[in-house]
Amino acid sequence: MPLYNYDCAQCGEFDDWRSMSEASEPSVCPDCGDLAPRAVSAPNLAMMPRHNRIAHERNEKSAHEPRFMSKAEQQAIGRKRSGHDHHHHGHGHGHAHGSSGRPWMIGH
Repeated sequence: MPLYNYDCAQCGEFDDWRSMSEASEPSVCPDCGDLAPRAVSAPNLAMMPRHNRIAHERNEKSAHEPRFMSKAEQQAIGRKRSGHDHHHHGHGHGHAHGSSGRPWMIGH
C-alpha cells in the first residue's frame, strides 16, 4: 500500500497509507477530522533503484526537448549493443550483400 500526501486546509500536510484505488479520494485529517484532498508531491527518488532513477531523469530531460543523435552516434551504439564494437566501413551492419545490387537488403 503506497504512502500518499494530503493537504488539510486547517492543519497542513499529512501522510496516509491508502490503497491505489483510494488514492484520488480525500483522506480524513488525523488532527481535526476534516476531509483533505491529496497533495501533489515529488516522487521519493532517493529510495528508487539507481537504474530506475537514471531512466526517470532521462525521461524528464527529454520530455520537452528530445535528444537527437547523429548517424555516427547511432551506429556506435548499435555496434556496442550487438557486440561488434570495431570500426568497419559500409552501411552499418556486418552482413555481406547479395548480388542483387541493393545495399539495403541483407544477403544470406
